[in-house]
Amino acid sequence: MTLRDVVFIIGLLLLAGGVVAVFAGAGLAGIGPIIAGSAVLLGTVFEHRGRTDNERPGPGWERTGERFREPDGKVVDVWFNEATGERRYVKR
Repeated sequence: MTLRDVVFIIGLLLLAGGVVAVFAGAGLAGIGPIIAGSAVLLGTVFEHRGRTDNERPGPGWERTGERFREPDGKVVDVWFNEATGERRYVKR
């Protein structure tokens, strides 16, 4: 089980607990867990993962030396632009 799976399960538990609390008569006390669970789930589903480029970035970018392997087996290099603070992920 990955960290992403654990975070997703926590989001589901928060959401489910909030819904149960609302239907059990807790009223507005269940809204907080519903909002928190929804935010965790949406953040996990729509995280940056998978957004990679196939071409090297232009001038002003330098390779950080970080490298990782995606679940599909492709190797990805991390590039950094010091002027903007932006990072890009480029498939090899």
